[in-house]
Amino acid sequence: MRVSGVIERFEELKKILRNWAIVRENEMEIIDPPFTITISKLERTITFKFEGRDVAVLTDDDCIVEKGFEGVVEEWLTALTSLGFKRYLLKS
Repeated sequence: MRVSGVIERFEELKKILRNWAIVRENEMEIIDPPFTITISKLERTITFKFEGRDVAVLTDDDCIVEKGFEGVVEEWLTALTSLGFKRYLLKS
C-alpha cells in the first residue's frame, strides 16, 4: 500500500520538502492551498484537509476519502512515492 511507502520514505521526504513544508521530527505538513497534507510517522497516517476540513484519512489498513477528493489524494500519493518527485522539487 502506498501509505507505508510514504512513511518508509519519511526521513528522505523531510529533507526533500524542508523548504516546502512545515517539518517536525515525526510529522510534516505540506501546504498546497486549499489543501493541507499532514504525514505522521508515529501514527502512520496521512491526512488531507480541504479548507480546514478532513477529507481523507489514510493508514496502512484503511483509506477513508470523501467523494470528489479521490483524484487529489491519488495524485499526491503518486508524487510522494515516485522518484520523479525528488527530481521535480530539486529543479524548482
